[in-house]
Amino acid sequence: MGKNILITGASGRLGNFVAPYLQDKGYNITCTDIVLPKPDSENAKRGFPFVKADLMEIGDIMKAIAMAQPDIIVHLGAIPFNSELQPPYDESPKKGPSLDGVRSNYSMPEDNTMKINTMGMFYLMDAARRMGVKNVISATSYFSYGLGFRLSGDPFVPEYLPIDENHPCWPEDSYSLSKYLGEEIMKAFTRAYDMNTIAMRLMGVYYHNFERSVASYDLGQGQSYPEKPEDGVITGNTYQYVDARDIAIFTGLAIEKIGQLPNKYEAFNVITDVRFNVEDTKEFYEKRFPTLKDMLDGLREGEGLLSIRKAEELLGYHPQYSWKNQK
Repeated sequence: MGKNILITGASGRLGNFVAPYLQDKGYNITCTDIVLPKPDSENAKRGFPFVKADLMEIGDIMKAIAMAQPDIIVHLGAIPFNSELQPPYDESPKKGPSLDGVRSNYSMPEDNTMKINTMGMFYLMDAARRMGVKNVISATSYFSYGLGFRLSGDPFVPEYLPIDENHPCWPEDSYSLSKYLGEEIMKAFTRAYDMNTIAMRLMGVYYHNFERSVASYDLGQGQSYPEKPEDGVITGNTYQYVDARDIAIFTGLAIEKIGQLPNKYEAFNVITDVRFNVEDTKEFYEKRFPTLKDMLDGLREGEGLLSIRKAEELLGYHPQYSWKNQK
């Protein structure tokens, strides 16, 4: 594998972890985004070559590729939430987190997430194949499984545990669906144009240097059981997370192994650890999610509901930044 890397969405918070890490590993980095990097960001300080580009304009992407001459593209650019107005639920407790239907986003048109995440992926893959780039790694999401907003009000009930990359995907909201469709686009281009692609199904991303993230995740917290004794089903929270620094490490491993894996397209769960401070994760999950009790025997000690065994076996991925290491 060559050394030239193009990173989309590089001005975002995650890009400022991935790009510096890869440069430190000896790669030549070119960044692209629809917005300029903040002057005090790590990417700006390092002075990476930058191409301003809109994922919705294939010509912009081709321009960025022409400048970077990449051997591989790392695609981080996306809208990281659903933008449609969610419907109201009924009064039943099983109907989800937003009983009055107020969950919504007013900062952009309601179709933006679907448009940008789905067509942006299509344009990126199409530009890559037109420009002769055979290798693409993209950030997708564990929401692809259907663990995002359950607009139907029906709970997510896994077929088995732990959830691995072969588990069926049942997305409902626009963000979850857009990430699922993004993976399908990657698969199609892999088949059609003999490309090598990797989807990184990121758990909720934790940024150790961002105060709001630290407060939100509250790593190492004790947990009371259960949060919702009246239902005991998964409502999107599996109490796991991924540290942005571990995503950077994973990306480096994926770059080293792409094209050498069992399949030309591979998806991987990318997770650091469970968030809570308990000795026995099985006991915690049994009390929090009593409906899953009969499926928990397959979990290893300390393992969450989503598994990283595939990444461990195929890439040698071992998270380095668990809160348990006090890093």
